[in-house]
Amino acid sequence: MNRLSFILISSITFGVSSNLVACSVCFPENFIFGVATAAYQIEGAWNVSGKGESIWDRFTHQRPDLIFDHKNGDVAADSYHRFKEDVRLMKRIGASFYRFSISWPRILPDGLSNEVNADGIRYYTELLEELRRNDIKSLVTMYHWDLPQALQDLGGWTNPIIADYFVDYARVLFDSFGDLVTAWLTFNEPYSFCRDGYGGLEAPGAAASGLEDYMCGHTVLRAHGMVYRMYKQEYRHRVGGNALDAQADLS
Repeated sequence: MNRLSFILISSITFGVSSNLVACSVCFPENFIFGVATAAYQIEGAWNVSGKGESIWDRFTHQRPDLIFDHKNGDVAADSYHRFKEDVRLMKRIGASFYRFSISWPRILPDGLSNEVNADGIRYYTELLEELRRNDIKSLVTMYHWDLPQALQDLGGWTNPIIADYFVDYARVLFDSFGDLVTAWLTFNEPYSFCRDGYGGLEAPGAAASGLEDYMCGHTVLRAHGMVYRMYKQEYRHRVGGNALDAQADLS
């Protein structure tokens, strides 16, 4: 189980004699335990079956000197090939939900919706079905930092048109997985990937603080609002995952 980078919340049993003290360390009965991952951190298979290159693929290959231990996500935990084993482990530890991200370039290799990668659709469909068979709810993040490199070549999140491309990508996700997903998130920590990616030394490594990080933030906020409105108007009453009503993870 230690091959996975799970963010795991676990309950702890204390040997206490006082019921009052025991209750103070207990979780409520309706508390839900889950685990979480990000696609680039666990999937591997970085260039398998039609997947496109992401900014983190490019960054870790070209600038390994900026990565701890000079490592990359080419293989990672190999969850692309071992997702059924991963789900069994989640079931074994009693997880009720699984938050994971979908790799934009695995679905749309060049970031554009005119070319949908059938293998990417297959992979996430099988993962979601496996979760459902094991009574594990899915919390799906649309974007956890792995922008298709083809879109970064257009300026990435500093280019306002990327918001429109993100809407197209979200539409593919809703159409393909809407009846399997329990809840959706648009972005994971946009403050971090804008600040560190466009203003610092993480992928794509723009290091343009005070300019590109602000442009990134503006585009991402627009993209979130556009997808939320599209979901509310077109999908809310016919697909699952209406937790998209909540805002993105903006921490």
